[in-house]
Amino acid sequence: MPEENKTKIRSFIALDLSDEAREELARIIKELKRSDANVKWVRPESIHLTLKFLGYIREEQIDPISKRIEKIAEGISPFDINLERIGVFPGWTRPRVVWVGTGGYTDKVKALSKRIEDEMEEEGFEKEKRDFKAHLTVGRVRSLKNKEHLEKEAHSLDVKPAKSHISKIILFQSKLTPEGAIYTPLASHDLTG
Repeated sequence: MPEENKTKIRSFIALDLSDEAREELARIIKELKRSDANVKWVRPESIHLTLKFLGYIREEQIDPISKRIEKIAEGISPFDINLERIGVFPGWTRPRVVWVGTGGYTDKVKALSKRIEDEMEEEGFEKEKRDFKAHLTVGRVRSLKNKEHLEKEAHSLDVKPAKSHISKIILFQSKLTPEGAIYTPLASHDLTG
């Protein structure tokens, strides 16, 4: 890690998932592993719906970011999302990220993402250039080994529409370790709109 990042906190803003959704994601990952593709799978308990990756922030930035998240949360009422389908970014020719998409109130998730982008831009963070696509990253492809098996497995799997009731926005710290990232909530705000 570069010297200047040692005192900074790697962070992102996300929505948490239900136990039901995590159990279904665990089942999906278990099934996809049968492909023997070269993928680093994400631990189901670590999966969140990321709205904005902030990168490294200083400790004194936590409070102003938290206040902006609170302001957004006050204008949005709780809603439900569900798991929908399996896909990859950028596509099956050269997949890099395996994800599970969401359905339900995806318009609310998109609106929430836009509000966060706007507020974080005012806070000095660069706006995301790509369009927001609500997804849950379940794996990162390391090489194209057994890619065809992975694609076949993904297309044959039925995703159960496990529901998550979204009632808060969370600012997470992300600590990278050899075993994977460890996420710790820095601030959490209930949706009260």
